[in-house]
Amino acid sequence: MRQDSIPRRVRRAGAAQGVTLAFAGFLPILSILSLAPAVPTLIAHFRDVPNAGLIVPLLVTTPGLMVALLSPLAGLVADRHGRRLPILFATFFYAFAGAAPVVFGDLWAVLLSRVLVGVSETFVLVIVNALFADYYDEGARRTWITMQGILGPFLGAASIAGAGALAGANWSYVFLIYLLAFPIFLAMLLFFFEPERVPHHAVDADQRNASAEASQSRAFSWGTAAAYCSVTIFSSIIYYVFTVNGGLAFQAIGVEAAGRIGAIMGMAGLAVLPGALVFNLISRRWSGERVIATFLLFLGLGTGGMGISTSVAMMTVFAFVQQFGAGMTVAGLIFWVSRLLPPQHRGRGFGLWTSAFFAAQFISPAIVGIIGGAGGGVLMAFTVMGALSVVMSVVILTQAHRLPKPLGVPKAA
Repeated sequence: MRQDSIPRRVRRAGAAQGVTLAFAGFLPILSILSLAPAVPTLIAHFRDVPNAGLIVPLLVTTPGLMVALLSPLAGLVADRHGRRLPILFATFFYAFAGAAPVVFGDLWAVLLSRVLVGVSETFVLVIVNALFADYYDEGARRTWITMQGILGPFLGAASIAGAGALAGANWSYVFLIYLLAFPIFLAMLLFFFEPERVPHHAVDADQRNASAEASQSRAFSWGTAAAYCSVTIFSSIIYYVFTVNGGLAFQAIGVEAAGRIGAIMGMAGLAVLPGALVFNLISRRWSGERVIATFLLFLGLGTGGMGISTSVAMMTVFAFVQQFGAGMTVAGLIFWVSRLLPPQHRGRGFGLWTSAFFAAQFISPAIVGIIGGAGGGVLMAFTVMGALSVVMSVVILTQAHRLPKPLGVPKAA
């Protein structure tokens, strides 16, 4: 019997890989949320360091900047050298660099550790998204991406509470929260495997066509990348309007107490969960373009509604609407992009997507500041950004035929 006639057993991903990916996808968010409650404590501790008031906030934003800058490189590495080893090294060093300030207390050493955290989380985020597509067919992929969206609010709330408690005990203890990455690293070590270049798991007709198309053409489609990066940048800019400036909006309408603002925004964040569940339902029946148009509509109505609100209660209702749309946004974009990329280019493709999404962290506050500074303040900025989101929702619906289609689906579909 010929050796090549023997069926080769192909390893398939299951619940262990899905759960690990869902938790690993939270690590980049942890790098932002963990320090947010500790900023006042850190400023007080380093008050004798020149320009500490400027440097300490950089500790929060530096990892995101690294992600925006280095994601395309991380994607290339993942495509050329595989997924498993790079994500294992990145997760280990994420935990090591994240917890390093407990030992190295100098402010500049802390800033350097944050740079290393950003480099590490870049690889984690890009490869996690690529592995969702590598490990699972569309149905299972949708389930695990939804699970990641469901876990996010709970892990975020727990991280903020834990970071606040640790920072209250000692300024450096807040960095101990990064040790949570070690159990995730061990789970990766046990459960992750290098995926096949072309998936061999049971797939539907579209996926088989996608594999055939991927085999026929090795060229990376820059036109497709430009399309989904453009949509992603716009969506992410709208997404971050509330995340970054929500507190200022409530303050503008008369809510002065930081504790009350935090409580209201925390309650509004509960709407992320049903948003993620709705994504799971509508993405089974609707095209990616309709899903994008839907979450842009909710983001726009929520953001714009906050801008025209005349009472705290009215603004809170619209904040729920915005967060409902936010619950659909990240999952909707990841799922859409995952259907556009052939296996051999998923690293590079998701690297560009990740760079686009995180670049909006820096673009969005600048746009809000420019609009608000031109007249009307932050509420006018919310109104304008919300209106733009609604307009873009309509554009996406009417011009959907111009956007790239999933692999194996005819352009006219």
